[in-house]
Amino acid sequence: MDPLSTGTGIIAILQLSTEVVKYIIGVAGSTKDRRRLRSEIIACEAILMRLQDLSDDAREESKSWENMKAIEGKDSPLYRLGLILDATKTKLEPKQGLSKALAPLKWPFEEKEVEKLIAAVQREKALLQLAITNECR
Repeated sequence: MDPLSTGTGIIAILQLSTEVVKYIIGVAGSTKDRRRLRSEIIACEAILMRLQDLSDDAREESKSWENMKAIEGKDSPLYRLGLILDATKTKLEPKQGLSKALAPLKWPFEEKEVEKLIAAVQREKALLQLAITNECR
């Protein structure tokens, strides 16, 4: 796997996070929870952009390249963050068909669900930040 594929994965997660933030902005209700979740995802975007920069600068034969490979794969923070964002997006997406016209976009999460989402995002964000810190050393 080359740095380009890691960069592509980071870009996909960045795009997904942007979509989720747009959906969060577009729904009504639970202003406090929406604001907290949106802020957490935006904080992740900053880390993902830094990782993208590191990935762009990594060369296949370097230690940086090895470190970048460590954040990809099925058991990586990047992959798990993608799963979290994808599940959030699915729940926030407007429904298709007649039900879309009949149901206003309402906040679909309970407070406890939001707490769990934020905790999960914070865990993955911390691990990605650790990867950045390790890379900078």
